Amino acid sequence: MIYYIHGYLSSPNSEKGKLLKEKLGVIPIKYRDCKPEELVIRECIDRIKSVVSNDKNIVLIGSSLGGYLAAETAFELKIDKLILLNPAIVPPDANTEDIDLPARILEEMKDERLLSTKIPSDLTILMATEDEVIPKDWILNFAMAQESKVMFSKDDHRFSRNMIRLPEIISKIMECF
Repeated sequence: MIYYIHGYLSSPNSEKGKLLKEKLGVIPIKYRDCKPEELVIRECIDRIKSVVSNDKNIVLIGSSLGGYLAAETAFELKIDKLILLNPAIVPPDANTEDIDLPARILEEMKDERLLSTKIPSDLTILMATEDEVIPKDWILNFAMAQESKVMFSKDDHRFSRNMIRLPEIISKIMECF
């Protein structure tokens, strides 16, 4: 099964979520029932796990915060493939003053394992070179630590220019799996 985990200010019914559902048959996951600023990371991961845990051959597509949540879930469940779009992986020593997320949530997201322990999943990262939200070095350091495949796209954080092409790009990644 293929699941989609949306970003912080997004939802399962976002443009990206709807497009991936329509074109690839992904199942968008609703990981919170509160305002974004009230979410608790542990509760989000537990909700994702409850949705996917009974499936086999699990693929998680995560965007931004959803990329972080997908990576964390892969430490706890057997996830066959992770496809992360501009994942919000916060280094433990990062200065987060300029990041537009509540400080409490950013602190909850700091996990040294993401930069020191290999996730036991096939991992591909799609990175927008003009991402205005997640610092490039955060994504690249994570990618290097995980020895993951990285695809670059001249785009913004949302992949606005290539949104319509995302299903095709993801399909090609899946073919290599």
